[in-house]
Amino acid sequence: MDKNSDLLDRIQAQYADLRKSEKVVADYLRRHSTDKLQQSITEFAKTLGVSDATVSRFSRALGYSGYPDLKLALAEASGSVDRNSVVNIPSELDRNDPLITLSAKLSVLLSNSILGTQKLLDEQLLEQCVGELRSCDQVVLIGVGGAAAICMEAAHLFTKAGVDAKSYDDGYNQIVAAANISKNSLMIGISHTGTTADIGNALTLARKNGASTIAITSEPHSLVGKSAARTLLTWNSNTPSVPLYGDFLEGRMSQLFLINMLYVGLIFGSDDSHTQKLKATAEALEAYYRHDLG
Repeated sequence: MDKNSDLLDRIQAQYADLRKSEKVVADYLRRHSTDKLQQSITEFAKTLGVSDATVSRFSRALGYSGYPDLKLALAEASGSVDRNSVVNIPSELDRNDPLITLSAKLSVLLSNSILGTQKLLDEQLLEQCVGELRSCDQVVLIGVGGAAAICMEAAHLFTKAGVDAKSYDDGYNQIVAAANISKNSLMIGISHTGTTADIGNALTLARKNGASTIAITSEPHSLVGKSAARTLLTWNSNTPSVPLYGDFLEGRMSQLFLINMLYVGLIFGSDDSHTQKLKATAEALEAYYRHDLG
């Protein structure tokens, strides 16, 4: 494992125990894990809007002796990055590897992304999100690009369990949906980077109109992360990410994991109404295909 991965693994392991101000430092370093840190501790703290003491505490919380040791780790990590790697593809995947080796590496990377997302889950927050899903009259899911595919999958799952779920993948219809959303509805916005303005704007409007809102993103302090009432975090890997350039393999797997978790929470609710809806759906589909085959 390279030093860059080690730094991010340390952040991941300690993230839940960090103070709010320390998480600001952690989030910055996750976004800039391939960059050298040239600033003094005072300059760095001022850039992030935190105190020198916060940066020092954060460094020690990750197991470094202090800020200078953290800077050294970043400098060594930035020098170890393969500049010839493919954008948005995990650097551990080597284009010269046989396909069976690539598949073994990829299975580990995707598994780690799910485990990383699991570690970020807050039990109370998860219960609140599932509770809103169970009690709402309608679910509106919004995302663009790869996230839109996750929204479609979520709408498919929720609909089979008796939830009125709709998915929108363009800014125009997302705003229309947010403008007309009812107070007893839930809007879920998905964005890996959290920078998708359309998703943030739609969540803000839906929230203003009294609907419940959930963001699924890797960046809690991003536009999307701050636009929703509740935010479920996905693990953000050390892969250099360039928006609109391919897809985020680990991020997309983490998003699907959270959607599946919401679905399982819905099915395993305090009553069995959604389980019965799922059973009725299965019976209807069985009858449909029997007739079709007959």
